[in-house]
Formats: sequence, structure tokens, C-alpha cells
Amino acid sequence: MKTAKHDTKANFLLERGMEILWSKGYNATSVNDIVQAADVPKGSFYFYFDSKEDFVVKAIEKYFAAMFTPAKAILDDKTKSPRERLITFNEFRLDVLKNEMGCKMGCMACNLSSEMSEHSEQIRNAILVKNEYVLSLITAVIQEAKDLGEITNPMSAEDIASFIEDAGKGAMISMKEMKSSYPIDNVMNMIEHILLK
Repeated sequence: MKTAKHDTKANFLLERGMEILWSKGYNATSVNDIVQAADVPKGSFYFYFDSKEDFVVKAIEKYFAAMFTPAKAILDDKTKSPRERLITFNEFRLDVLKNEMGCKMGCMACNLSSEMSEHSEQIRNAILVKNEYVLSLITAVIQEAKDLGEITNPMSAEDIASFIEDAGKGAMISMKEMKSSYPIDNVMNMIEHILLK
């Protein structure tokens, strides 16, 4: 039976391990790395997680809860027009990449997806479920803006949302290669001046 103490310890391991996983990736992160960062015996890792894959799936859950919750609040803010919410939402995500991460880390889920989608169905599915959820929320706000005539782009709301998300993922890779915000700034420019027109 899981207790509050169990959950607290598992959460602590996730916090410490996520930092390593985010910077080094799945294959370069060992269970040893995680337990050393959390300063717990290696054997106790398997008391909290079934496997390294299970740890990563739970880390993905935690990552989305931490990173997407404030962004979702922007999309949900009905005091602003739908188009304004979409622009602010994308600017918020851009700001995190540039100012909190210095254009270095990118998105942990995108990094893991790129590395692990062909090798782990468990990890691929965990990320896919989250991505589809995010996409559905963005699509709904784009449709709302289209219905109000704020966006006249003839593409479907779903196609616009998918393109924005896919372009953002690609730009994050280029951002890390170049160590520059230019790729993500360029995507933001396209979003504001072309896609959401």
C-alpha cells in the first residue's frame, strides 16, 4: 500500500532524476545516476519504480504537470480573446526556453521522444497521450478564434495547431544546435504573422 511517505520519496527521486534525464537523455542516464543524485540506496529505486522505463513515464507525467499547467491557464483565460490567448500562450513557452533555459535544454518530452520513440512503446505512448491532449486544447482555441473571425487562415484548426507544434519541435532542435533563440523566434514570428492571421 502506498503511503504519503512513499509518494514523497518517489517524488523526490523523480525531481532529482528528471534534471539528469533532461540534460543527458535516457540512454546516458543510469539508475545509479538517479539514486546518487537523490542520495538513496540503489535497491530502494525499485521499491518506488518498476523499472527505468516506469521511472521515465512517471517523470513525463510530472514534467507535463509542472511545465504545461501555467501554459494551460493562459489558454483557459476567457477574459482574453482566443487569438490573444494563443499568441500569449506561445510567447510564454518561448520565454521559458529562452530565459529560464538559456536555449540549451529544449523540451524534455521532445528530447525523450526523439531518442526513445523507436525503442520504447511505453515511453512513446506516454508522450503521445500528453501531446494529443495539448494539441486538442490548442485546436479548440484556434477553432474558437476562427468562429469569431479573428483567424481567417483557411486551413483547418487541427492542421494549424499540428503545424505550430511540429514547427516548434523542429525549432527546438535547431535552437540547441545553434545555441541561439533565432529558430524559435522565427517560429513565433510565423505563428503570429502567418498561421494565426
